[in-house]
Amino acid sequence: MKEWMKVHIVCPRDKEKLELLGESLICSGNHIYPVYDDIPIMLVDDVETTHDYINRTLEKVARSQKEIAEHEFPHSSDDCEIDKFVQGEVPYTSGNLYFSVQNKLTRYPIPECRLPQGNGKRLLDIGCNWGRWSIAAAKNGYQPIGIDPSLDAVLAARRVSEQLGVEANFIVGDARFLPFADDSFETVFSYGVFQHFSKENVRTSLDEVVRVLKRNGRTLFQMPNQYGIRQYQQHRRRGFTEGEGFDVRYWTPSELLKTFEEKFGETRMTADCYFGLGIQKSDVDLLPLQYRMIVYTSHVLRKFSEVFSPLIKVADSVYLESSNQKKS
Repeated sequence: MKEWMKVHIVCPRDKEKLELLGESLICSGNHIYPVYDDIPIMLVDDVETTHDYINRTLEKVARSQKEIAEHEFPHSSDDCEIDKFVQGEVPYTSGNLYFSVQNKLTRYPIPECRLPQGNGKRLLDIGCNWGRWSIAAAKNGYQPIGIDPSLDAVLAARRVSEQLGVEANFIVGDARFLPFADDSFETVFSYGVFQHFSKENVRTSLDEVVRVLKRNGRTLFQMPNQYGIRQYQQHRRRGFTEGEGFDVRYWTPSELLKTFEEKFGETRMTADCYFGLGIQKSDVDLLPLQYRMIVYTSHVLRKFSEVFSPLIKVADSVYLESSNQKKS
């Protein structure tokens, strides 16, 4: 385990320091967290789960490590081969358009990071899954730590980052119980994650972000917009219900701004994409021709929204950017 991790990881329950004993991390309250193949499993197992990933991970780590190593997780990928986990997972991390390329990827869909140059700043990527945004952040000069409740995904993230020659670290954990000491990060980022949380769990997670983020540290979070062209149709089809489980939760622009300003201070909203969630211009070459017009049109509208701000209000996906103004 890297030295930074040893110093900054704490018990997600009581935030106490941890001691590494054998293959487990233990706090003074006797809370025990296993370490699998140098990856800490920092899940809280006695609370409501937000995704079946948590249950799957807890079941896996309950088995012997030998069984996991032999039957579950390859340790490396061929230099030219796209990781099998990523091939299967891509539509669930990148959006419905990517079902057309599931198990057919010819390269990794690494997005463009819309953060300024990192200059070595430590960045927390919440809900990193197979690591695409952590890798994008690393290429933009950050030192990323990716966290996700899925052990499968975190191991894939490590494999892919190693395959691409990118320095990034990963940990298994829950956004509601971040296993990091106060003021550990200069930047916190999340994409395609909080949109699936209940609004109560989003607010709980943002409180944890405030705690681990340094004063004046930057946040950038993607969220769905209830008034988006596509999202309004989806919400109406669902009968304007709140949703449950891993359903997308729909927020109005004013509700988003109010929530993030209450947590962090002044917040700026910008458009991410139109006609769906997760649409990335950097991936256009991977998609079939019939989807490329959607991607290009979304990109044009996003650029136009930079000069005509009312267009942001009908973006399907928006970014909330804040500077942490919590009291020191």
